[in-house]
Amino acid sequence: MAKLDISVLFVEDEELLRAIYERILEKYVERLYVAQNGKEGLEVYEKEKPDLIITDIQMPVMDGLEMIDVIRKEDQRVRIVILSAYGEAEYFMDAIKIGVNSFLIKPVETKKLISLVEELGKGIVLQKELMAQELKRKEAEENLRKLNEELEKIIEERTKDLQHEIREKILAEDELKQLNLTLEKRVKKELKKREKQQQLLIQKSKLESMGELSAGMAHEINQPLGSISMGLDNMLFKLSVDGISQDYLVKKINALFDDIDRIRQIINHVRVFSRDQQVAAIEVVNVKDVIKNALSLVEAQYVNHNVEIDLNLGKNECLTSGNKYRLEQIILNLLSNAKFAVDEKQVLINDIEYRKIITINSFSDIDNVYIEIVDNGTGISPETQENIFDPFFTTKDVENGTGLGLSVTYGIVKEMKGEINVESEVNKFTKMTVLLPKHKSKEVVNF
Repeated sequence: MAKLDISVLFVEDEELLRAIYERILEKYVERLYVAQNGKEGLEVYEKEKPDLIITDIQMPVMDGLEMIDVIRKEDQRVRIVILSAYGEAEYFMDAIKIGVNSFLIKPVETKKLISLVEELGKGIVLQKELMAQELKRKEAEENLRKLNEELEKIIEERTKDLQHEIREKILAEDELKQLNLTLEKRVKKELKKREKQQQLLIQKSKLESMGELSAGMAHEINQPLGSISMGLDNMLFKLSVDGISQDYLVKKINALFDDIDRIRQIINHVRVFSRDQQVAAIEVVNVKDVIKNALSLVEAQYVNHNVEIDLNLGKNECLTSGNKYRLEQIILNLLSNAKFAVDEKQVLINDIEYRKIITINSFSDIDNVYIEIVDNGTGISPETQENIFDPFFTTKDVENGTGLGLSVTYGIVKEMKGEINVESEVNKFTKMTVLLPKHKSKEVVNF
């Protein structure tokens, strides 16, 4: 393929790796600059202003993160890729905070590295084209302004050239219109890209939830496994003592199949929940059933942590339209935050009489369905409440959260044409309320 018309700075302290990656990269980009540490890389950046920086983290004199931090303070445009043998979470989070676009673990497959460079390079080329078109548009606007001024003078001085000047004005306006149409197409393309990124964030949050569900799943599966084991032991004992009647055998085998079916249902539910549903199925959803399904995955885990669940499902019909697995993800995210709050409060107050309580309410009125999740945990300060739905904002440490849960929850609620509100008082309570449009039984829903 033709080389990408971009400039790349590659920073690596190991001479052998530097030589290998230099030989690979120079085949795909027009301009390649190489440095052996962060200080030298910073000097090359100041001189050449590359479009893309690929850098190691651990290096002598100045490491890669220090170099990136200095560069980001004056340049938010340049794309940056971390290429390192260090895969700890703190490096990843530090890299995100200072504006790294991607993170690769050495040794990197050539195909993967070139694919990433090609993807970022095309974005850089596209951005340059957009900037060039924007410059043309501004030049066209300036030309149009000057042309109007000249036209006024010409009208006063020479009416005989009026038609010619008007023709030039029309041509300039057509040029501006075409440029604006091109920019509109670019904007639509960028919006589609953002929608795809939102889908990736939803799936990442869902996989984080799966980690918390593992303990509850183990408990739910161990119960039918224990019943199967006990049933088989009883059958062997009966066989060794006085034989087994056909009625007894049929009854026991049916019971064993029931336990096997329960395990299969649990596994299938988690498999469908964890699947990346880029095109989410829209259907009539029973909110009460979704709440029960979510609790079936985590209730045992909460009991093990001495968390009391107070479940209050209203008598009224609670139906809405949407994807039941995404609604289940909303409930699991809010329950996870509530559990963290009550666990954290128990550690802070160190009071053996403190009862960790999470209340779940569901009810409806004429137009809406409501889901409330209330905990008596640490609460949220007014200052923090203003930011809790921002992506990557979190008050938890790195091991307990990435700040995606509530931002993804907010996005799913808006996707279902609903609202989410928070009420909280520090060290007393937090109440998260999800409001969704009620599905009317007689109305026709287009799926």
